[in-house]
Amino acid sequence: MRTTLLSIGLTVLIAAGSAMAEEAKPAAGHAAAKSSKPAKGKGAETDEQIADKLKEFCKKWMGFLETRERDNLKGIKWETQPTGVSGHYVGYSKEYDCTMKDRSSNGTPVATIEYKEYVYQKTGASKVEADQAEPSIIDATEVTEIFRYSKGQWVY
Repeated sequence: MRTTLLSIGLTVLIAAGSAMAEEAKPAAGHAAAKSSKPAKGKGAETDEQIADKLKEFCKKWMGFLETRERDNLKGIKWETQPTGVSGHYVGYSKEYDCTMKDRSSNGTPVATIEYKEYVYQKTGASKVEADQAEPSIIDATEVTEIFRYSKGQWVY
């Protein structure tokens, strides 16, 4: 009886393994291909759609920086010196470069956005005069932010 049960169990295992191996084979006439692009199945996004979302994301990112610069300008801490008043704040370039890169090793879309961060200075004989003065750039830094695409959206 034990031998019969073992034989039946072994037959079931062999049949299941054989069926799984058949399912894993590519269809006749189709070579197995390894691609870094997602399958074009239901719900899968094309690289073009992902790139379009990147453009929107970059515009939104630069909008956040514009708001931050405006807030920084409003929050200047003025310093009184013998020569007058001065204040510093951080701002950002309006120009930027938003680029989708080659996919990462696991197939995840990756992108960068490059822009400049500026330190501005405003000076004048008084706080009112300094506040109304045209700012001058006293420092500039190239910034590169890296993003990845996850669950249908670009994330930092």
